[in-house]
Order: sequence, then structure tokens, then C-alpha cells
Amino acid sequence: MTADADILTFGSGLSDAKATDDAVREVLNELHDTFHGPADLAVVFATAHHVKRLDQVRTALDRAFAPRVVIGCTAGGVIGVRRELESAAGLSVIVGRLPGAVLEPFRMDQMDWSAVSSDGQALADAVTRHARDGALRGVMLLVDPFSTPLVKLMPAFSTGLPGVPVFGGMASAAQRPGGNRLMLNDAVLREGTVGLAISGPIQVHATLSQGCRPIGRPYVITKAKRHIVQELGGVNALSAVREMAMRLPEEDQRLVENKGLQVGRVIDEYKHRFGPGDFLIRGLVGVDGDAGYIAIGDPQVRVGQTIQFHVRDKASAGSDFELMLEAQKLHGPGAAALLFACNGRGRGLFDRPNPDAAMIGRALGAVPLAGFFTHGEIGPVGHASFVHGHAASLIVFRPPNDTPPEADA
Repeated sequence: MTADADILTFGSGLSDAKATDDAVREVLNELHDTFHGPADLAVVFATAHHVKRLDQVRTALDRAFAPRVVIGCTAGGVIGVRRELESAAGLSVIVGRLPGAVLEPFRMDQMDWSAVSSDGQALADAVTRHARDGALRGVMLLVDPFSTPLVKLMPAFSTGLPGVPVFGGMASAAQRPGGNRLMLNDAVLREGTVGLAISGPIQVHATLSQGCRPIGRPYVITKAKRHIVQELGGVNALSAVREMAMRLPEEDQRLVENKGLQVGRVIDEYKHRFGPGDFLIRGLVGVDGDAGYIAIGDPQVRVGQTIQFHVRDKASAGSDFELMLEAQKLHGPGAAALLFACNGRGRGLFDRPNPDAAMIGRALGAVPLAGFFTHGEIGPVGHASFVHGHAASLIVFRPPNDTPPEADA
């Protein structure tokens, strides 16, 4: 092992202790087993048990690793290597040395949302100042859901930072405004968004699993008004849905009856065939039985788009994530990973503990990992990034030349 400062190096730690003193001590012990020396970055996810003592967490990290950037948020549950702490005390931390990378932290608690949401370039300029000539690798967002209009904001990110993966999640430790906390260096905020733009010699590979599988066949929207789809392929939309459902195998028919339908909108219409990763999944939110219309939870629905109906269950969610992880493996060994998983996943969906963390472990090995259960996941589909539900957004960091990362001394 080597302490070479030129090597991309990470370590992670997880604790389920309720007392912050104990949690910090356990996390630092784990971190010291795999990481030594100063850090460039520390990412912290903490449950509400530690909300009053986040300053203590920051002070301990400063003393141990002197990170240049600290970013984090509070959550209903946290994730680490092969473990998921749901609805229980948890502190998950990852620290890393990113040689040559430019880390630009930013906060958006006092930003003029009306200005940035209508001007992608203004937003891009606000979050990154030093990334030029395609050097921006990714942007992480940690969001308070009660004070940030993220659904309106995400299109501006895609416009201002085309092709750049935007990833992260909504803080989930509170059920009312003012209850979440966001960390950014010395600041602890009660609202807004904190973020980190990552540039330079590092690879950031994003995987977004929406936990669904397609059923039936694709349809072209031939008549629509806002999010109301009136015709599919020239046929009354509800009639097309009913006909599709009647042709399904019995098992899928039961899934539709018990779990309902999801709608996948194709992102890249130039493709001849559509598969996993080609659809933005949104819910079927209403039906007008008299008119035969269906309503989709997607404000960007328009005539000419292709959609396909999907179903979601634990088998579909598991197989979809495993398929996405196989694609991640093609990039080579990872140096570290961040996971932003819907708080509707975990044991409640899969009927077993640690499902997503275990799948990541099988696919990527014991890569340092930190994450949390979110109120909404952020991740890319195609060349744009969106807010999702019931999804798992995984980010893997790798060296710039795909060589395996070395362990720290």
C-alpha cells in the first residue's frame, strides 16, 4: 500500500449508534482502517438522531482529515458498504483524495429561483466557474424538498450543462419545513440546496435504476393537451391501455391490477429500439373514463413522443438495478460510490435487509460507499437529468485512465 498523494483514494464508515459521540468514534475508526492523510472531500449523511450535533461531526472530520470540502444532509436512513440503516440511527461518511480535481461547492438557499430556472446559462455560471472545455464531470445536489422548486430547476441544469450528469437527492429527515439540515463546509442550513461541481482528471459514471420493466408495446402520442394524453397511435388512449392489458400474460395482468401502471417516456426518439435506460418513468395519475383520456405525471408530454407502459415490483426493481450494475462494471473497478435510494425501496420493497447495498457489493466489490434514503432521487436519463421517485441513483468515481485505484496506507 502507498500514501501517494497522486492516487485517487477513498474510505467510508458507517455507524448505527444513537449517541453522536459514539457514532463519530465508530465512523472514524472505520475510516482510519482504509484512509490516511489529508482529504479533499468529505460527504456526510446523518439521521435526525445527530441533527443537533452536526458541528461535532464536522469538527471531528477536520481534525482527522482536514477536508477542503465538506457536504452533506440529514436523512430518514443512511447507507454504507453492504448495509442499509432504515428508520434507525445512522451516520454514513465517505472521505476522498481527488488529485488534480477541481471541487466547487455552492449553496442555493438565497438564490433567485425565477431567474435561474428560466436561464440555464445563468444557472451554469452560478454553480461552476472553473470548469471549461468539457472538464466538468458531474454536479451533486443535496436538496431540502420544502424550499427548492427542483422540478422547475432541473430543466435549467440540462439546458445550461448539457450532457453533464446531475445527481443527488432530497433530504428526508423531516416531514415539515425547517426540519432538515444541509451541510456545506462551516455552514449548516435549514433550507435551500447545497451542491458540488466536480471537474478535472476524474471519471464520474452515473447509473439510474427506475425499478420498472416495460410491458406491451411502444405507442406514439397522437393527441394530447398538457399532461393529458387523449390518443395513442390514433386510438382513444384508454381504449389502447385496456387492449394492451388484455393481451398481457396473467402474471402481468395481476401486477397491473395490484400495483398499477407506470408510464415510460422515451428520451431519445432517434433510437429504433428501446430498452432499460431509454425511458423516463412517471406515474399514471388519473383516468377520465367518459372521455377515454389518461393523465401522466409528466409536464413535458407532447404529441409525437413515444411512450410504453411499465410495471414495478420487487422482482422488476431488483433485476433492473442488477442490469444497470452490470453496465457499471464495464467501466472497470471503482474508487468509491454514492447511492441515493428512494425511501420506498429497502426492506419495504424487497422484503429483505440491505438489498441495494448488497447488489452493489456483489457487482463492484467492497468499494467505499455512502448514501441515504431520499424523498426524491436525482439522476440522468439519456443526456438530461431529472427528479425521480422509487429509483436508485448510483454514482461511481474512477481514475481518469480506468486504471484500478490503489488502497491508501
